[in-house]
Amino acid sequence: MNNSNLKKLLMDIPTTLCRNMKNEFIKSILKDLEINFSHQHYTVLKQLEGNKQLYVTEFVHKLGITKPQMTSLIDKLIQMGYVNRTNDIHDRRKIYISLTREGEKTIDKISKSIDIQFDNRLTILTQNESETLQNGLVILKKLCPNCNVMD
Repeated sequence: MNNSNLKKLLMDIPTTLCRNMKNEFIKSILKDLEINFSHQHYTVLKQLEGNKQLYVTEFVHKLGITKPQMTSLIDKLIQMGYVNRTNDIHDRRKIYISLTREGEKTIDKISKSIDIQFDNRLTILTQNESETLQNGLVILKKLCPNCNVMD
């Protein structure tokens, strides 16, 4: 395969695959769990997983959304009891967000559902295909070392 074909595949497949997987998995899981929020709300909770706290501005940068959009997302998550908003004790202009216990339970529940869906999908692959997929993903990650959005 020549480089122009490889470049085209690199542009088409990851973008389409990621968009479709996000839409298919996250939306169906949230619907199945009867949780009334968007995949962006899920992304906020996932970013906070592990008792982390992040500043609102960090979310804006990571999610590529505006501050007003972020405020709306956070307001809904606070209303649902999933996150807390707290002023930084050293700089009141800075606001950080952290998970509540309910938020921790919710993200754990969603993560388990995602794992089950992936497990179900991966059963169609042979051992050789699974290894090939894993190797391909490792190689793909090498091409984008700064793509650890969820870290």
